[in-house]
Amino acid sequence: MESVHLTASEKSFIWVNYMVDSMAICCLSYYLEKCEDKKIAELLTYALELSKIHTKFAAETLSKENYPVPIGFNDEDVSLNAPRLFSDEFVLFYLHHLANLGLSYYSKALSMVAREDVHEFYKECISSSSELNSRTKELLLSMGLYVRAPYIPDASHPEMIEKLGYLKGFLGEKRPLISLEITNLFFNIQTLEIVKTLMSGFSQVVKSKDLRDYLIRGKEISTKTLKELRTLLEKEDLSSASPWYTYISDSTETPFSDKLIMFHGAIMAGAGIEQYGFSLATIMRRDVGMKYSKLITEMLTFADDGMNLMIKNEWMEQPPMAVSRKDLENK
Repeated sequence: MESVHLTASEKSFIWVNYMVDSMAICCLSYYLEKCEDKKIAELLTYALELSKIHTKFAAETLSKENYPVPIGFNDEDVSLNAPRLFSDEFVLFYLHHLANLGLSYYSKALSMVAREDVHEFYKECISSSSELNSRTKELLLSMGLYVRAPYIPDASHPEMIEKLGYLKGFLGEKRPLISLEITNLFFNIQTLEIVKTLMSGFSQVVKSKDLRDYLIRGKEISTKTLKELRTLLEKEDLSSASPWYTYISDSTETPFSDKLIMFHGAIMAGAGIEQYGFSLATIMRRDVGMKYSKLITEMLTFADDGMNLMIKNEWMEQPPMAVSRKDLENK
């Protein structure tokens, strides 16, 4: 196996894995330090161990390829003594969302890697993320905190689409939302609640004014988008209920470095763009599709500004990259 070099896709997924999991180790260690609920603490411990296993595999695999292990994040990026910033209940909801993101990322990675050890690694990642998803969901349900998607009436029999105006949505009569459109709207609303809470909490503890302004902007975008997506559901008399336990303390002492907070924001922005893209691809009503198109454009601009902010502060590590043949030829 060692004689088979890592492909570009394998290097990229492993590199990102190291960056994200080294960040997760810092975040989960802090949340675990502040956690008072024993059952939530057990899940945080489980997730923390997974992140440590992932970073160990990534570091060893890259080292064997003589590829530099990323700097990532370490003890200098977290202060375990900082006061509590978020409630245990919100941390549980956040942990469930991380499991969902992991399932999406790892399934994509599994489909694009070929080397046997990397393939087996991502198979195990999917299995463990599935376990984390189930355990966080079960605990949310048992605590009465899990927010279910809206219910719709059962159909009495299969039907074919007969109206040519099925895709319309700008003028005239609009058809009701189909189940997949409802599902995506609801999932995006739940995700935006997490993002808004994180942005709000982080904005009150960061040291950099530029980063604080960026986070406040992210919170404002999330608030605006939440209102727009909720309106689409409410016009159909569908519930757009959101978690009520998104508690943020009044602490202004930061538990994380500005670099880590900025990277966390970049990860959430990228995940948002991906989810909006999936939603757009499955939409069958044009007015809703146009809404997602605008959201993607807005998020791309926001993510681009965040990337520039990271580069300006020298927080952005160089991902694996092809060589410039032109530069080599000129030398």
